[in-house]
Amino acid sequence: MSIGRRKILRGAVAVGFVGLFAGVAKIFSSQNTNTPTAIGEPEPETSMASTTPETSAAEVMAGNVISKTGELGVGETFEFTSAAGIPAILFKSSSEKIYALSRVCTHEGCSVNFSSNDQTLICPCHGAQYEATSGARLGGPGRGDLQKINIEVQGDNIVELI
Repeated sequence: MSIGRRKILRGAVAVGFVGLFAGVAKIFSSQNTNTPTAIGEPEPETSMASTTPETSAAEVMAGNVISKTGELGVGETFEFTSAAGIPAILFKSSSEKIYALSRVCTHEGCSVNFSSNDQTLICPCHGAQYEATSGARLGGPGRGDLQKINIEVQGDNIVELI
């Protein structure tokens, strides 16, 4: 008995949609309520020892390397995709702490952009505004704060903890 190309194609499409819906459900169901992790500060629940510039490849592999510490200036941002596939942004504050947040607006899911004029993240779709270091909603139609991404410095690398 042979299976036709159409049946194989339908099965592949069905499997693809199941995977897509599972991934989207995971993104929207994961609400990270931790405070943002500033580089140089330990997490409240667990102490994260800083590593030295001699960080081994195995230690860096424990996380997603986002950028080098020297590549991000004060008041600057760096856009990246998190390990979960979410558009995200790094922000270096005037106190030289680095924060990572999701760029997905909590209103309609548009990608927020950094405004250097007032150091906020603004949604271009409907005007929701978020604080750049905490992700707290400042105004507009958002439904809550931006999701925080856990990061730390490992040697010269800014690493997303996975």
